[in-house]
Amino acid sequence: MNTKKIPLFIMLLAGAVACIVTYIDHYDLHDMLIVLLAVLIIFLIVGLIVKKILDKFDISRDDSVDDEGEVVEKQADESEGGMDVETQIDETVSAEEDNTAAEEGNDQEQDV
Repeated sequence: MNTKKIPLFIMLLAGAVACIVTYIDHYDLHDMLIVLLAVLIIFLIVGLIVKKILDKFDISRDDSVDDEGEVVEKQADESEGGMDVETQIDETVSAEEDNTAAEEGNDQEQDV
């Protein structure tokens, strides 16, 4: 999720509302500008807090998107017959255990 512009939108929306309210209430220009400055600073801080909260919960940032912003699809190797990663790992571990057991058996035969 792109949260880069969220503080700006919150700040500008609050500024627009503050301008409209102060204009309707017939504030003079000096007071209107002071209120606008205060509102912009306060809502910039609020926007930054909202952005940080959304960034904490953003789990869509993973390796499935490359540097250019294109989605990279994960494809199974055709030589593995479309097995998932866990199955491949289990088979690799099993093969290594078999090789270790066979080597231990050969060592015992040589000792005899």
